[in-house]
Amino acid sequence: MTSKTGGRRCAIGVAAASLQLISCTSNGPASTPATTEPAATTVAPRVDDGVLRIGVLMPASGAGASIGQSARAGIRVAVNLVNAAGGVNGAPVQLFIRDEGSDAVTAAVSLQQLIDAKVDAIIGPASSNTAVALAPTIVAAGVAACSPSASALALDDFPDNHLLFRTIASDSLQAEAMAKVIEQTGETRAAIVYVDDGYGRPFEQHLTAALKRRGIAVSDSVGFAISDNDFATDAGRLVNPDNGAIAIIGDPDAGSRMLAALAEAIGSSPREIVVNDALRRPWSISLLGSVNAQLRRRVVGVSPSVRTEDPVLLAAVAAEDPTATGLFATQAYDCANLFMLAAQQGGSSEADVIASLMVGVSTGGSACATFADCRSLLDAGRNINYDGPGGLVELGASGDPEVAQFDQFSFDDGGRDVTTNTITVSYTGA
Repeated sequence: MTSKTGGRRCAIGVAAASLQLISCTSNGPASTPATTEPAATTVAPRVDDGVLRIGVLMPASGAGASIGQSARAGIRVAVNLVNAAGGVNGAPVQLFIRDEGSDAVTAAVSLQQLIDAKVDAIIGPASSNTAVALAPTIVAAGVAACSPSASALALDDFPDNHLLFRTIASDSLQAEAMAKVIEQTGETRAAIVYVDDGYGRPFEQHLTAALKRRGIAVSDSVGFAISDNDFATDAGRLVNPDNGAIAIIGDPDAGSRMLAALAEAIGSSPREIVVNDALRRPWSISLLGSVNAQLRRRVVGVSPSVRTEDPVLLAAVAAEDPTATGLFATQAYDCANLFMLAAQQGGSSEADVIASLMVGVSTGGSACATFADCRSLLDAGRNINYDGPGGLVELGASGDPEVAQFDQFSFDDGGRDVTTNTITVSYTGA
């Protein structure tokens, strides 16, 4: 990690390729209906009238719709609980829900509607690409934003005036997780093969740095184009015995084909191979199923832990929306609670006040897992450390998680992913 002092983020690959969108409508009493009015060209100043208005920009259509559905349910659970107990600073929280859609063009229209509605904070966007595209508009409008799913390295150091936050770890932390798994293999050397684009190149740089901090030499590094049809030459170079373990940073399609090419080049001699989250949902399950079983058992992947495990939150999400999957519900729930707790502590609905307290309410005080418990501590004059239902919310000075949990997964005989372990990593290399 090169810098974590003033930056920003967003992009993703869990639930792999489908993790690039999302949005919504709401049936909650605190919500306003989605509209299709044209975007305004000017932004009138917001007035702190004591009412916290939260916009939700998550996909209700496109490949990310199921993720947006689950995240919206988590947000509504958080807000409904708070409103039932008197709201924030004595006033009900209002939700304004819009569809992020499947691209930045659609999302930009919805974003402008939220800005026109004078929201103080926004939960979203979900897609990394969209988050990167809309970040300048969000910052220019002076609105605080928290993404539950955009992990792109491209936003790590975005000049955001300290207005942008994430409850999903940056891909720079995923690089730390991959390095930790490689360290656990016992190998002292590793080769990296990565998709040669704006996603893969910075990821490779962070992985290289993380490996070196752990005393693991990077013996080779090879970039590949997703349009390539034949990876045999690259695979033959990578399987050099002197390379030790092999790390793959790819997308679901080309990354899976690279893994298959490595399996062909390795043959019957098993090697330790560590893959990124995009390969968790491979383009072709049958392709991985055809990989030599002895080698397939040596393939380990890491991906952010994004499935809600807390039984209380799961039940509440199911009651809100019985068809919600639970994906990213915890992260979205945490975004909402962090905004509400920051507004409660600051006694204000102003975006800059809320943003200035987001990091503080997530670290350094008395631990609390719910808004109600945290508010009781605040009322007693104590600092708080909101941990949420996942038990781990710790934002650093940049507004990103400094510590995160990752699933460790492998592939069964049919090529399907299976979670085998959960690991916790930080930027300190722990």
